[in-house]
Amino acid sequence: MKNIYVRFQAYSVQMLLLALILHPSLTFSQTILPENETATKKPPQVLKNLNNIECPDATATTKSYQKKFTQPIQKWAKENLSSLQTKKVTYLFSGADVATVFSLFSEANHYTLIADQNPEFSSLNQVSTRRAAQECQTHTYFSKYGYYRTNDLEGKNSIKPRFTQLLGYSIALIGAQILSKEYIYVTQDGTTQVRDSISNSNPDGLRIKINTSDNRTVYIDYIRINLSNNGLEKSPQFIALLKNQTSDTIFIKSASHLLQKSYFSVLGDLITSNTRNIVQDETGLDITDLSKHFSINVYGKDFSPHPIWKNSPSALRLKKYLAEEKSFKELPFTIGYEKKSGSILLIGQRK
Repeated sequence: MKNIYVRFQAYSVQMLLLALILHPSLTFSQTILPENETATKKPPQVLKNLNNIECPDATATTKSYQKKFTQPIQKWAKENLSSLQTKKVTYLFSGADVATVFSLFSEANHYTLIADQNPEFSSLNQVSTRRAAQECQTHTYFSKYGYYRTNDLEGKNSIKPRFTQLLGYSIALIGAQILSKEYIYVTQDGTTQVRDSISNSNPDGLRIKINTSDNRTVYIDYIRINLSNNGLEKSPQFIALLKNQTSDTIFIKSASHLLQKSYFSVLGDLITSNTRNIVQDETGLDITDLSKHFSINVYGKDFSPHPIWKNSPSALRLKKYLAEEKSFKELPFTIGYEKKSGSILLIGQRK
């Protein structure tokens, strides 16, 4: 990948639209909370986490992403997912990917992203050119392929990008405007408190209020949770939270096949016990559990797992299931990890 250079200067006309999306006036207004949530009254505090950073060719990158992903996904979803009547969707192992879940469920009003990356709750005093360049490089990779590499998000091969910055970039891809950002605290009974300032303890996540390109106000929550058995058993409040969050629609893609591991069985049990609908690629629930609890429609072409997982027992079970199914429906876009065989989506509705 070519090196990406970052320029700190006044916005050009070409970058004005992106600037308006990423850097709106952060004026807080009263939040209408989804069910099962309480608010606390605190003095307003702006979360300053988006700096004036330009990514080269950002406008062209956004147009390319929308043509390759947003437009075909939304058209397909209107025909194939509207019947799910999803208003509240939870995206597990999401990384900073707002764009995909929004495109699939554009009629929802509340999106919850859950992953193990830590968002920044306060601004960095200075952002190095190297960090800014890495953020643009990570964003550009996502815009080209539609998924994040975990090593990029966690800075394992380079400097760590600001996670909250990547959330902002992903929101920009869908043409939405950020209205406000607040802090989420998860109580011991699994409910969420939304505050506009940080208390004595670190927040568990962020709530971002956005205005969509079709002039709707929706909420995007990002909650940092270690979804492994060990992580959930150490934090029972998150198990209670997930019981509530998994009651409507679950979305999973590019999840490193983690749910197919024994050490993610607690989360798997929560999904199979509570979830009304599940939309996933091959990296979600094992097909044995999925087909046991859900009626499945398969979208895509032929299936062959990514070479890294081609010999995993779960991949072989899915390949056998799909070979016997033989009733693939059209999937006119790429989703999940890049593979020669193309993409598949499994749409499950509870039996």
